[in-house]
Amino acid sequence: MKQFLFTIILSCVALMTSAQFTVVSSISSPDEGESWGVSNLTQNMGIGYNINDKTMIGTYKNGDNYDVFARHNMGFGFLCLEAPTEDATENMSVGFGSNISIYKNISISPIYMLPLKEDENGERDGSFKIGLSYNL
Repeated sequence: MKQFLFTIILSCVALMTSAQFTVVSSISSPDEGESWGVSNLTQNMGIGYNINDKTMIGTYKNGDNYDVFARHNMGFGFLCLEAPTEDATENMSVGFGSNISIYKNISISPIYMLPLKEDENGERDGSFKIGLSYNL
């Protein structure tokens, strides 16, 4: 039993060390009348886990809630899927983005997201976000 438990723990440690973690954040613009500050960068901060060279899953804080995301690198950019933890299928968004390396493990990610479901007016208003990430 001890050998089995040791093998499980060793396998989990090997899995965790073979992949990379990435700290992600999206830059939010300040409200009218407010100035830019550090809170505009840290308001939507989260962490992603690189499963392999092309796929990342993770979660980030969106106000008082947490959202989950998945990204799949296609070489020239990445496809992104985001969903809140509550009513995920109702509020899911898909998008496309690109990682632009600015210094060693730091990159900027412009992302355009489009909701899968139409709003009450029958429209799907997409949003453009600028993200910042750091590979640990």
